Amino acid sequence: MPTPFVLQLNADYGPMKVVRWERAIELVLSAKAVTVAAYEGRFVRSASLALPWPAVVSLKRYARARERVRFSSRNVQARDAWTCAYCGLRPLLHDGRPDRKGLTLDHVIPRAQAKDGVVYLPWSRRWVKVSCWENAVAACGACNTRKADRTPSQAHMDLRMYPRVPTHADALRIAMDRIAHVPPEWTAWLPERWRADAEPVEGVRVRDRG
Repeated sequence: MPTPFVLQLNADYGPMKVVRWERAIELVLSAKAVTVAAYEGRFVRSASLALPWPAVVSLKRYARARERVRFSSRNVQARDAWTCAYCGLRPLLHDGRPDRKGLTLDHVIPRAQAKDGVVYLPWSRRWVKVSCWENAVAACGACNTRKADRTPSQAHMDLRMYPRVPTHADALRIAMDRIAHVPPEWTAWLPERWRADAEPVEGVRVRDRG
């Protein structure tokens, strides 16, 4: 059976979001979208029609992306491409998928240094809640232990990237992370770097400092 998920493109054919097949059919039948790729030999049938099972649909009119991503440890790790923000370690399973148990969530400005539940971010000069997108990164166990209740500068550790609220591209990638396997019908509309990430990689742990 085809995946219940469909890749939705904007009117400019840029990847927009992942939707369930029922929503994709609704968009097509209401003439708000067209099917640009279908799962071969599969159909969605009713008493009066048989539609190719959509794999990729495209909106007819351009729409602004408004997705908001729920803050969670898993989503922070997905935003950071399953890579430690300090040493660049990217734990992998034997089939090349990210090893989610190999990473933790780290508060860049630690909770122990918070004042009334908020911390000051020197890179953005803002006060924010301790647990938020702008103060959280993915970290391997070794780096999290080494950093402990200190800031990166206090621990003499380099932060490879500043944490941020997910962009639209991040939101799409986080949604795709919840799919076991990216259908091959989607790859033509995905950025090349995403296609590479979907391919199996030999080994259990790699370091990516690129």
